[in-house]
Amino acid sequence: MKTSLLVGQSPLDMIPRVLDEIVGTRILDVGCGVGVYGFMLRHRWQDTPIGFRQVREYDRRDPRLDEPELLSGCDLTVHNLRRTSHHRSYDELVLASADALPYPDDYVDTLLCIEVLEHLDKPAALRALRNFERIARKRIVITVPRESLDPHTGHDERAFLRLENPDPDVQAWTFAETHRSAFTPSELRSLGFRCGRKVEPGPRAPLQLAMALWQTYGPPGGQLLAVKDLDKPERQSRGALPPPPAITEGFPDYRPAERRPAHTPAAEVG
Repeated sequence: MKTSLLVGQSPLDMIPRVLDEIVGTRILDVGCGVGVYGFMLRHRWQDTPIGFRQVREYDRRDPRLDEPELLSGCDLTVHNLRRTSHHRSYDELVLASADALPYPDDYVDTLLCIEVLEHLDKPAALRALRNFERIARKRIVITVPRESLDPHTGHDERAFLRLENPDPDVQAWTFAETHRSAFTPSELRSLGFRCGRKVEPGPRAPLQLAMALWQTYGPPGGQLLAVKDLDKPERQSRGALPPPPAITEGFPDYRPAERRPAHTPAAEVG
């Protein structure tokens, strides 16, 4: 039976660094892919700062913080959401583009966007970041490749993207994998992000600072972690997702027409 190719996933060694940046109990995973972060947040909540604090101070814990209040995931492809839904990690899954999210203001505490922005052109990526600030109340956590584009040509020159294959599934996979923009640490800092690990005061601070600098400015390759704190005032009501204009395989479909894949891989249509 023919199945579509899997789109590449973000590196597993980023998971502990991302989980360590979670604040609050309402989380949106933009570009959730096959749901790695939703699965980890649902089943390893104790690895987040808020979950670890509950374990450490068990006799004084707040039971309302023992698990996420809301895990929401969105992705651009039906195939990814179908695979993700099998794990039942997320409270809701919707089809949406990172640069046109349907969520109301201050909908979540932390918004994750892991290895997604580089697949948008720069105007769309900047539009997505502005939208993130509207939707998140406390924090935005993103990762991007440190070298998503060739510094000489300004394009994604990875060899596998030049595959000349008439198979429409391969063409759709290649389109989805192509990087279209890049962000530098200085760019992200100018947008209000902190790049690299957080450095806590104490005897381990110099080591933490050295690791943050190495991960941000070390040898080429790898991923860049960037975090922006918002700390908006608490809202009385979080609002709800608006009714979707369409439903695709049971998933609310908010994708604008221009961001829907031109080709639906074989595995997406059964």
